[in-house]
Amino acid sequence: MPESRPAPVSVPPELRSVSPRRVGAPWWGAILIAVGVSVIGFLFDAMRGDELTMVFSAFYFLGCVAAVLAVQQRALFTAMAQPPLLLFAAIPLGYQLIVPESPGGLRTRIIDLVLPLVTSFPLMLFTAAVVVVIGGVRLFTASKDDNSTPRRVNRPTSQQRTMGTPPAEQRPRPPQA
Repeated sequence: MPESRPAPVSVPPELRSVSPRRVGAPWWGAILIAVGVSVIGFLFDAMRGDELTMVFSAFYFLGCVAAVLAVQQRALFTAMAQPPLLLFAAIPLGYQLIVPESPGGLRTRIIDLVLPLVTSFPLMLFTAAVVVVIGGVRLFTASKDDNSTPRRVNRPTSQQRTMGTPPAEQRPRPPQA
């Protein structure tokens, strides 16, 4: 008996993830993926000590890459723009929660929060570059695939619909001399 396989489901290009047969996550899903994976890395570091280590860095990187791979084509901007924003919020917040209060004043506290952010700049730069390259490749390959299908369909204008005038391509052309 021959094996019957279901026909592959066609996913519209703007809804695809990196896999052409899977619907991608919406823009808020990209944020949830990156933040969720980064929070897991933060929790590992919070259980182990009082600083964010390479564990957090690895989870942050993997979360941002997973987000740009899983997001819908039309939501790529969110996934490509979020790595610096996420790290800019996560590092000070993480250190605020992990590091005990320092005996100094406000100035010491600000330095304790900003210094880890400055030292994590290479991680932010590397992650943002990788995510932008992956997103750019996805955009380039999607635009290559879209060239085979027409992007714009000529539809009648509202005036043509109300007046009963057919669209330009349906009107008879005047005879040429």
